[in-house]
Amino acid sequence: MKQFLILLLVVFSTRTLAQAQEYLPQNIIQLDDKFSHHIALVEKSSHTLYLYQNNNGTPQLLKQYKVATGKFTGNKASEGDHKTPEGIYLLERFLSAQELVGMYGEEKSKMYGAGAFTTNYPNVIDERLGKGGSGIWLHSTDDNTRINKGLDSRGCVVVVDEDLKDISKYIDLANTSMVIVQNINFQQKKTWESVKNNIMGVVANWQESWKNKNFDSYIGHYHPEKFHDSKGNFHAYKHYKKAVFSNPGTPVINFNHVSVLVQNDYAVVQMEQDYRSTNINDIGKKILYLQQDQNYNWKIVAEQWRKLDGESRNLAFVPAMRFFKN
Repeated sequence: MKQFLILLLVVFSTRTLAQAQEYLPQNIIQLDDKFSHHIALVEKSSHTLYLYQNNNGTPQLLKQYKVATGKFTGNKASEGDHKTPEGIYLLERFLSAQELVGMYGEEKSKMYGAGAFTTNYPNVIDERLGKGGSGIWLHSTDDNTRINKGLDSRGCVVVVDEDLKDISKYIDLANTSMVIVQNINFQQKKTWESVKNNIMGVVANWQESWKNKNFDSYIGHYHPEKFHDSKGNFHAYKHYKKAVFSNPGTPVINFNHVSVLVQNDYAVVQMEQDYRSTNINDIGKKILYLQQDQNYNWKIVAEQWRKLDGESRNLAFVPAMRFFKN
């Protein structure tokens, strides 16, 4: 009887493991070693930060850490509500303990522990929704009992000092994303791949339309109500792009190192864009924000671009203790 129970346990464990490998987090769709070699996925309900690494484009769980989040549950909406936002955010800047002392003084800076990583909250989608507040960071603390409380921050994601130092080894500023959700949902691999192929297909079709100067197809990839950029709304952008497309010559446009993250109704696509035309030769990082329209078609609602210098283009990321050397 004992042997039979052991056999059942082995079969059940093996089956459970096999099933677990067939499910993937719905927020992490496509990874790459350039801009998404590691992703921090924070689940507020369990107060856990899951660190994923790229495994041939697929997310692979590397480590996990206990965290504290906002004192109040729910999605951040305004300044001072002490809630942690839910969305996709870039870790932009590192503030050392010394810098924090200079900013807040010796006593107040202690609450940030060994250091802090700032985020780009509110991101484009947050701003469109009218969300307020700022200063949403990933930082540590001088009081580790805060982590055990779970709900004990003003909206930041907080870990103990040794965990922040460990996480920091995998952070590439302005490239590493932290995705924050209330609950992590896992999709069957077949469903996950369908979402991936859908979004990657939209990006590929947009690229082909751009390269071939097929204006109607190109502009059809943008959301007519929700798209905005520095030139204004969709209609202003459409007028501007039509003039650009009328210029002689055909551009050469290549996308490399494409990654895709999804949060609820929007997706963030990051890639290296190599654009060459008669007048412009630029390589930079392009970020697309996409949302689904009423027919569930992914449409571009915002674009961001920054030029990459030679060093940042060619330097491969290697995990290292670069922020806490001392």
